[in-house]
Amino acid sequence: MSNPRRPRRQQQRAIDTRQRILDTAGALFVMDSYEGTSIGDLITAAQTSKGAFYRHFPGGKVEVATAIMHNTLTMDGLREQRIMLQEVVDIGMILAHRISHENALQAALKLSFHSSAPETYGTPWPDWIAFNTEQLTEARRRGELKNFVDVEEQAYQIAGNWAGVVLISNTLDRHMRNVETRISRMYRNLMTVIAVPELLPEIDFSVDRGRHLHTAFLDGPADRTDPAEPEPPQGEPVVGTRSD
Repeated sequence: MSNPRRPRRQQQRAIDTRQRILDTAGALFVMDSYEGTSIGDLITAAQTSKGAFYRHFPGGKVEVATAIMHNTLTMDGLREQRIMLQEVVDIGMILAHRISHENALQAALKLSFHSSAPETYGTPWPDWIAFNTEQLTEARRRGELKNFVDVEEQAYQIAGNWAGVVLISNTLDRHMRNVETRISRMYRNLMTVIAVPELLPEIDFSVDRGRHLHTAFLDGPADRTDPAEPEPPQGEPVVGTRSD
C-alpha cells in the first residue's frame, strides 16, 4: 500500500528547498551583489544540488532574482482603514519593518535599482506608484488632501522618498536598525504638508506600527482588528477590518 503522506512530505521538502534557495540568494545578493554571486555560490550556500537548483529555477540566477522581486515586495499586512492616508502610511511602515529584518527584501531593493532591472527581472516601482496613486485618489475623494496636491506626482515622490531614506540610512549606518524611525518621520513630515490639518491627530505614525500590522498578518486571520488600535466597545463596528 502506498503511503499517502509521502507526496505531501515530498511537496513540503520541495517548498522548503525553494525557499531556502531564495533566502540564501537574498543574503548573498545583499553581501556580494547580484553580479558578484554565482550559481555555484548559491548552490553551495543553500546546501542543495545543481539538479535541485535547476528544477526550481530553470532560468538560473535571473529567475531567482525575478522570484525574489515578485515574492517579497508585496502588500501583505495592509488593512483597510477609516482614513485612507493611514493606509498610505501603513504600507510604507510595513515595508520599513520588513526590510529591517528580511535579507530577501533588502536584496529586492538593491536589485530594483540595477540599470537592467526593468528588462531583466522587473522592478516594483511602477506598481507601487500606481498603488499610491489609487490610495491618494481615494484620499482626495474623501476630502483628506489639501487642494494643491498633485496626486500622480505625490505618488511618485512617496516611492522615491521611501527608497531614498532606506538607502541612505543603510549606507550611513551600515545597518537597518534606524530605518523604521526614519520612515516614520518621513511620513509624519509628508502628511503635515499634504493632509488637511484636522486629520493629522488621527493618523498613527508609531515607529512600531509596521511591526504590529505585519505580525498580525503572519499570525493569521483569527484577529481581524487593527492591532495598532484599541479594541472597540462591544457591538460597535470594527474600524480597520476587511469584509472579505
